[in-house]
Amino acid sequence: MDLKKLNVDQQKAVNTLSGPLLIIAGAGSGKTRTMTYRIAKLLETGVKPYRIMALTFTNKAAREMKNRIIELVGDEASEAWIGTFHSICMRFLRRDIDRLGYENSFVIYDEDDQSKLLKEIYSDLDYDEKRFTIREMRRLISDAKNKLLCADSWFEQSDRDFRSQRIHDIFQMYDKRLKMANALDFDDIITLTLKLFNDYPDLLNKYKNQFSHVHVDEYQDTNFAQYELVRLLTEDSRNLCVVGDDDQSIYGWRGADIRNILEFKKDFPDAEIIKLEQNYRSTQVILDASNELIANNEGRMEKTLWTDIEGGDPIRFYEALDEREEAAWVCERIQRLHKIEEIPYSDMCVLYRMHAQSRVLEEMLMRAGIPYKVFGGTRFYDRKEIRDAIAYLRLVVNPQDDISLKRIINVPKRSIGDSTLGTLEKAARERDVPLYSVLYDLPETLSSRPQKCVQNFAEIMNDLAVAKENMKLTEFVQYTLDRSGLLAQFEDTNDEDLIARHENLMEFVGAVQEFENLSEDKSLEAYMENVSLVSDLDMELEAPQYVTLMTLHSAKGLEYDVVFITGLEDGIFPSRRAMQEDDRLEEERRLLYVGMTRAKRFLHLSLAGRRLLFNQLHINSPSRFLSEMPKNLMSNKLGKAKRKHFGEPEKPEDIYKRPEPQEPSFSFGAPGIGQKIDSIPGVLKGFVPSAAMKAKAPPEVFNEGDRVLHKKFGEGTVRGVEGKGSNARITIFFTAYGEKQFALSIAPIAKIEG
Repeated sequence: MDLKKLNVDQQKAVNTLSGPLLIIAGAGSGKTRTMTYRIAKLLETGVKPYRIMALTFTNKAAREMKNRIIELVGDEASEAWIGTFHSICMRFLRRDIDRLGYENSFVIYDEDDQSKLLKEIYSDLDYDEKRFTIREMRRLISDAKNKLLCADSWFEQSDRDFRSQRIHDIFQMYDKRLKMANALDFDDIITLTLKLFNDYPDLLNKYKNQFSHVHVDEYQDTNFAQYELVRLLTEDSRNLCVVGDDDQSIYGWRGADIRNILEFKKDFPDAEIIKLEQNYRSTQVILDASNELIANNEGRMEKTLWTDIEGGDPIRFYEALDEREEAAWVCERIQRLHKIEEIPYSDMCVLYRMHAQSRVLEEMLMRAGIPYKVFGGTRFYDRKEIRDAIAYLRLVVNPQDDISLKRIINVPKRSIGDSTLGTLEKAARERDVPLYSVLYDLPETLSSRPQKCVQNFAEIMNDLAVAKENMKLTEFVQYTLDRSGLLAQFEDTNDEDLIARHENLMEFVGAVQEFENLSEDKSLEAYMENVSLVSDLDMELEAPQYVTLMTLHSAKGLEYDVVFITGLEDGIFPSRRAMQEDDRLEEERRLLYVGMTRAKRFLHLSLAGRRLLFNQLHINSPSRFLSEMPKNLMSNKLGKAKRKHFGEPEKPEDIYKRPEPQEPSFSFGAPGIGQKIDSIPGVLKGFVPSAAMKAKAPPEVFNEGDRVLHKKFGEGTVRGVEGKGSNARITIFFTAYGEKQFALSIAPIAKIEG
């Protein structure tokens, strides 16, 4: 086996074969290669494959590791115990779980199975799901088990009030019912393995003697239960090799404990620590900025990434007026890099802190004809809660839409099951009428309780039909979400997924408000047509190349030639909650570090001076993280050009506020509707020089293909100029706004470098 392919530090790690070893592997430093070579080296020195264990967090990582080792030393490596924590523990349990009173043929309950079981328990204990949702209960039980707490020990650490007692009873009955069903949930796989080892020392000794060398990948992501498993298996041999990077610990919210890696030396005072700092992914410019950023964290192991890759573009930075201008800039840069640098769309990625930020980005990408795919999430208009909201609106517009009716008749749950729906559908077929008609003339075969539930739904739809005729568009959509109960089902919860769904619905209201502000036809019908067109413009999933959109949490372990990180504003990134707690703030900084180190060649950072999010206008300061990066590594060409030609941007105004009641005035289908001209922000009485007149006079000649900067629409390409003098008109193509024509003499445009 040729170790010359490894650098000096990697070789040192591979050749350190005994005793506790901590490999601090910086982003892009070749940790997988180092670990596979180390295991191959152990096999080469005579260690039997069945005596080697390697624990990973994903099946993909385990497969990749095993295949690489087989390539290095041959098929004998296939006998090594390489797999995820859960797959390895399943092997232990299949052999010996009968000692704990289970049959070896046990089954694993997935989230849906768990929810059904908890629903039965809630019913048996007469517990109201509104007090503590099943999803929250599932997460509480999971969190407790990862901390090795049973129902009784959890209760001892709780507030011990009436609510805690009820949760304890549900937790206890849940575990009892699981065992009666000879079933385990996902967290039981590790916790019951630990119980097996603690209750039966002979079994633990058997495995401690079998495994002479244990490896753990992504050690910074381990929780307490995983930490205990590793500790038990290696407390005699002490041949433990863990690989990880404390600077990439971003999963504290789901139980990962960064102390496991930071305090490794405390657990193993004789441990060898080797740092892999040479990066094989990013340019030095990107690494220097990332190093400067993460150095502001106090709870970390010091390291400095470097690379042999020469050169590198400066980091592109853009401060947009609002989220739409930010998205337009992202689209423009994507198109330029695709055409000029010939970078495939598949090598580009757009990152954001939360899913709700994707809506405006998606809409702009669709307008620009750029294929994209949302990774680790669903496209905004494909998300269940958004499709449910649209189904209500479609049914109001078209009561004959049976598909939409069947989708939402029991959303949120209102005790209208499949049997009741089947009875209604049968009546509709027999009468040859739309399903909607049957709601107001129920069949006699329907018993009293389902009749009442259907009547309640019909009353909701009737209220919505009346409200549609008397409310403005955005007001009506908000009323629909309230009256239907769509919003209420996601309120009063600490469940992050439910909070995200609530935020998505508020972002949907924001999209409607935006449409109402900008469109001449402000009817519900016009909006529904707009939504349909947006969907029709969507790219096919099987497109061979697409730009990837994802949250920063989803990006860990990935790499792209081009990376955009959007929304760098205090309150967004870092989040408001993180700004109040030092530990959370440090994890947010690590999250940005992870995002930045995904980029191989081109890194872009952006923010918006004002951002409409969850239908609320946010005027945030630039993220504090930006001030922690070296300014000499960042380029803001477009921002400088805008200031040069158009002056400093105006202070963000809350243009989305509903205007105060005034006497009727003409509408121009733009922000400020219903206001007098002189009360619209930024509009003054009398003659006001245009931005173009304030700016340096534009060049006399524009040619097709020239790159220009427009004060509102950003960068564009000249398509042509017609006419002369004061009658001259210029046509410009903007990536996110399409083709637009202006009077050349007054257009706020300036020529810029290509």
